[in-house]
Amino acid sequence: MTHRSASSSPSSNKILAALNEADHPNLFSQLQLTTVAQGQVIYQAQSSMNFVYFPLTAVFSMLSTMEDGRTVEVGPVGHEGLVGLRIFLGAKISTDQVIVHVAGDAMRLRTSAFKAEIVGQNAISDKLVRYTQMLLAMTARSGACNKLHNIEQQLARWLLTMSDYVGEDLALTHDLIALTLGVRRAGVSEAANGLRNLGVIDYRRGHIQIVDRERLETIACECYRVVKKEYDDLYNDLSPALI
Repeated sequence: MTHRSASSSPSSNKILAALNEADHPNLFSQLQLTTVAQGQVIYQAQSSMNFVYFPLTAVFSMLSTMEDGRTVEVGPVGHEGLVGLRIFLGAKISTDQVIVHVAGDAMRLRTSAFKAEIVGQNAISDKLVRYTQMLLAMTARSGACNKLHNIEQQLARWLLTMSDYVGEDLALTHDLIALTLGVRRAGVSEAANGLRNLGVIDYRRGHIQIVDRERLETIACECYRVVKKEYDDLYNDLSPALI
């Protein structure tokens, strides 16, 4: 018998944890544990989605790309959700590029198996509808934040969000952050240097360490608190103890 670590168990994903495995034997029997690398492309924009991914320790990023090649993050996806939600909504292709932000593990399920599972399954559909509500609120807030707040505020918000997933030592490059925020790398470096001079973060090549989280929260715009509340409400709603 194969024993999974707690972090590689399906229960590490909030949506999977909210389901009774006995009620969904086909879904759980077809889940495949996969390890993904930082920067790995999961979906290309306007391409088919062959698998749905349920993150365990990995964090994915949905990116919208303009005709001139510029990108901006639509939203992150971690252990609270799944990559491939558009399939649940009836879509056949991904409108966004999806890449891996934080390397780690995920459970993946063939799209055909996922479609078969959601037909007539109110339990999983209810969870996916609730996740969709949170995702819509989060993407709307991200769009407003990108328009109205400066790079330092956006960077602070984004670092706090990533630390909620993986802790305060973040394996992230300035290039990847620039891709996410839709700004020049020089802008990210300038904002990161400002935060380091304030003593709230430190960084070396490929890593950012949050040193003073409380102060970083005061620098971040209110968008972090709004989105975090959405996540917290989702966690409560998906708690197995409440269903």
